Amino acid sequence: MLTVQAELEHLAIVSWPVEARKLAAMLPYPLVPQTIDRQKEWALVSMTMMRDTTVGSTYPQLNERAYVMRPDGTGKGAFFWRSHAATRQALLVRSLLGIPEFVADLTIAVTGRNYVFTRNGRIVAKLELGRSGATPPRYEGLDVDRARRVSSNPMIGYTLNWGVLCATYVRHNKVRPRPARVVRVDPSFMIPTVAIDRSAWQVPLLALYQRSTPFWIDLPPRPIAIGTRRRR
Repeated sequence: MLTVQAELEHLAIVSWPVEARKLAAMLPYPLVPQTIDRQKEWALVSMTMMRDTTVGSTYPQLNERAYVMRPDGTGKGAFFWRSHAATRQALLVRSLLGIPEFVADLTIAVTGRNYVFTRNGRIVAKLELGRSGATPPRYEGLDVDRARRVSSNPMIGYTLNWGVLCATYVRHNKVRPRPARVVRVDPSFMIPTVAIDRSAWQVPLLALYQRSTPFWIDLPPRPIAIGTRRRR
């Protein structure tokens, strides 16, 4: 087992509620959604953007993720559909470990309170840091504080590596993100966007920002033993 130290700068997390049943149908067995309401009907997907420094290379990165656990409530973490990274290192990671990481044209700019992240020359997210808008009325009944906790500190990253569900364990300083206000956001390219109500694309539940945090990654990812049972 190898432990790799890394550093995240300008981490922004923009999250949308999705119906838990829809998200469950998109997840590999045995993962199930973590929910953010008392009725356990709503889950959470996020677009996470950052400047990552790993193995001496610094580059913008964007992840598509949802918050998951085992059916018994253990193994809480985040499932990653794809990671987009502005570095050729992504090719090496995918070829050696099977992690779904892809080279992409990404930029990040943070000036004062203004945060702008682009993909292929188009703005993916524009945020105003340190400012949070009111929770939209459409999200009444959802536990925003729980959504903040769930999205801020996943300690296990789940990925399908060459079709095999694997877990990557991480350790980091506790993330205490500040609020941010979404000025503009475009989640249309993300795989989990199909679970988001189209009318809510421009109305996320919350946006968070962390200036910097170090973390440690245990490699290689560990295959998850799932037995022979399948979700029906």
